[in-house]
Order: sequence, then C-alpha cells, then structure tokens
Amino acid sequence: MSVRTAFAAALKVLRKKRGLTQVALSGTITQSHVSQIESGKTSPSLAAIIELARVMELSPVALMALVCAAQDELTPSEVLEVAKEDLQSISLLNAAIPMEVEAKPHPGVTAAAKTREKVQALKKKGFSQADIARKLEMAESTVRRHWHRSV
Repeated sequence: MSVRTAFAAALKVLRKKRGLTQVALSGTITQSHVSQIESGKTSPSLAAIIELARVMELSPVALMALVCAAQDELTPSEVLEVAKEDLQSISLLNAAIPMEVEAKPHPGVTAAAKTREKVQALKKKGFSQADIARKLEMAESTVRRHWHRSV
C-alpha cells in the first residue's frame, strides 16, 4: 500500500473514531484539502500532518504510527516498538535534540570573503585596482566590488 493510500485510510478511520466531519477537522487546512487527502489524491505536508493531529488532539507521532501500521500491515504498537528499537540502536531514544542548526556559510560567501581579504591586503600595500586585478588574475570589476568593502 502506498504512503498516500495508507495516510488516507488512517486519517479516515481516526476522524470517524473521533466523531469529526471533514469540516470539523479542517483548522488551517481547508475541507477540500482534507477531502483530497482522504481520497488519496494528494499527500499532506509535514505542517498539515501536525495540524491534523493537533485538531484531533493527538500527537503527530501517533498519527504517523497509524499511517505506518496501515502501510506495513502492522499494529500501531508494533510500529512504535520498531521505532523505539531504532532510536535506541543509534542512542537517540533518550537524547534531547538541539533546536539550533549549525549555520555553515555558503561556499561562495566564503570564497568572496577570502578574495576581499586579498584585495584589501594589496590595497593597503598601495597597489592600484588594475594592479590587483592583474596580480590576482581577476576582472577589475571584481576588484572594484571588493575594494570598497571592509574585511
């Protein structure tokens, strides 16, 4: 069974179990989008999955356990046990995940900063823009761009 079909089936069962209509289920998601999800015509985004779970007063993990159970023909309990074992095997079951993602500058930004440093160093030594362009083998327009910026 495809994930889309499994999600449709799980959502329908869960919505009916909660006694909700598609209209009642639609919070920030429109009723027509809920209908398309339930008919398997579209897949929900992660934000939509979280919103649907919130409206049904259910954790997103529980909703996805139902989806995975439908897809793999398992029970939600079996799915959660496998997930627990997976997280335990990589030592993340009881780990707190940091919310800050280490920002790495784009390689182009790094390269531009190095070029700027070279241009500024030669500028301090008294080289002209044309001399720097020849020395660093780059266009004078590139040198000009870095000439007026500080390191």
